Amino acid sequence: MIEHALVADAKIRWQKPNTVAQQQNGAIVQSVSAASTMRYIGSNQQQRRGLFRRPARVYQMPLNSPIPHNWLDYIPGRTAYVAQGTDVLTGFMSGCLIARGTYQGGMRVFHMGTVENQVVNNQVKATFRAALPNDATGFYPADAWSVAERAATNKATDIIALVTSAGGFFSILLCHDGVGEYFVGGIKKVPPIHRPALLARLA
Repeated sequence: MIEHALVADAKIRWQKPNTVAQQQNGAIVQSVSAASTMRYIGSNQQQRRGLFRRPARVYQMPLNSPIPHNWLDYIPGRTAYVAQGTDVLTGFMSGCLIARGTYQGGMRVFHMGTVENQVVNNQVKATFRAALPNDATGFYPADAWSVAERAATNKATDIIALVTSAGGFFSILLCHDGVGEYFVGGIKKVPPIHRPALLARLA
């Protein structure tokens, strides 16, 4: 489970797959992008002020080790899904729902691709609500971090979501640290939202 690799202060080299452009009609579609290589390249052990002040850490992972994962696309105006064979990453996150449940005969992870268009968002929500698996759980990764927490890093930040193969939900704050390089500003395990509450949020 890669939540043990993407710990606070871990440094990675990674290029996020491009956002997929398709017709924004609310459809549920399979994710199409392959995961790009993510490598552990050290740790940011510098003491930082405020929220993220913490002692230096020693990481046991060898330098340049790959961090294995599946990638789940964000497809604006559609809900993308991927089979849960291993840990799944997706992002970058703003206000989208990430969900997990049995669909088309197997365990899937979903990224509901909302956009800044209420008509499209209504289509996305209605379609996904109608197909919501009976065992669905989900979370909103962007809600895990406050504006103050992101500002305390003194870096440009983005959020990625992690759904582990065991069904755990994590929100990961990535801090930009050069071209194609990041350090983890923090990782939070997020309690799941269960199906009745999901149905209410998608209404």
